[in-house]
Amino acid sequence: MSILRASESPNWIKTREFTKKELEVLKDILPFYVVNTLHESYSYRSIPVTNYGWPDNIWNTGALKEQLFHVANLSNDYNLFIAERLEDMSDACNHAHMGDDFYLYRDQERIAIYVNSSTNIVLSIFKHIRNALAHGRFVMYSSGDDMMIALESVDNHNKALVLKARMVLRASTLINWMNIITRGPQENMQRKRKKK
Repeated sequence: MSILRASESPNWIKTREFTKKELEVLKDILPFYVVNTLHESYSYRSIPVTNYGWPDNIWNTGALKEQLFHVANLSNDYNLFIAERLEDMSDACNHAHMGDDFYLYRDQERIAIYVNSSTNIVLSIFKHIRNALAHGRFVMYSSGDDMMIALESVDNHNKALVLKARMVLRASTLINWMNIITRGPQENMQRKRKKK
């Protein structure tokens, strides 16, 4: 068990420019996850989940988490590995096959993430997506009609960059998560009823 150090200039992020297809995908993702983030302390333009009609206690009920996790087929200890201490990130990354070459293996969505005790898993995932996008620590790969995005979130800790999360997610997952949240609970309930 050890704290994982991160590179100041990761060699897996080689290109600085985006393709037209990447920009088309990012035009929807960046405003929601970076500028209008759910985290009020990360942006002056943040939009809390309650503004979309979700109740204050939505993170305690598990209902929204269940919907979001279903989209990416996320399951604890299968493709979602949580470290409750920074020292456990090494183990989480090993179990998730998220070593330094994690970006090469993009056939399945997966997450290795540090979640501190003062927050919940969904908000932690969204915070680390925001950090990776805002700081440019991500790479996009075509995958049929979709794109796979490899993301890495780091933070300064004792004068060194420390790894807080590595994720491989589909662009369609990020867009579906955004749509579920912005539609609010009423729209999601109506959609469920129509499917039955």
